[in-house]
Amino acid sequence: MTVRGRRMGEGRPLRPAILQAVLEIASQEGFHCLTMRKIAERIRYSAPMIYEVFESKEALYGELLGDGYQLLYRHMSASAAGLGDPKKRLWALLQALRAFAWENPAYYQVMFGMVAQTRPGESYPQGEYASACLGLVGDALLQCAGSGFSLGPLKGARVLFTAAHGVIASHLSGLMADRREADEMYEHVLRGLLAGWGL
Repeated sequence: MTVRGRRMGEGRPLRPAILQAVLEIASQEGFHCLTMRKIAERIRYSAPMIYEVFESKEALYGELLGDGYQLLYRHMSASAAGLGDPKKRLWALLQALRAFAWENPAYYQVMFGMVAQTRPGESYPQGEYASACLGLVGDALLQCAGSGFSLGPLKGARVLFTAAHGVIASHLSGLMADRREADEMYEHVLRGLLAGWGL
């Protein structure tokens, strides 16, 4: 099959095809193996065509970062919908974070810095959906603990995300290869933290 060149009006529909190819390559080979040429071969377009849509790998990472946090926010929101008990809602949100990571490992690795996304000293703004994900956990935490919670809801949410990431990253990197062990560790670490806060 021949490699296609640029055609009028194809830039926009190419964007989702390119992003899907990135995720497929990342899942199968790892982000360290990602090149614009591999992306082009995957979707059967020329490499210059890819650069018409995304000027660099960094631009691709930035797009995936935004998409990933939007997906995570929707996933977390849906998991907690209709739960009136704030403790149940908080735990549902934390479980949703883990489920998202298991179901979307390539997205997760981009979102939480497990791949080299930028040059040294640079970073991407995580955007409104990243803040909104923290906000969901922070709001539930505040409702559980009340205004007397010494860390404050945002810092508490960051602590929970950091603890969750430690376990998730250990599994995705192969350090804790067994999924069952990772699930048990996730529950142990996060429930221990919540218990320490009286929750």
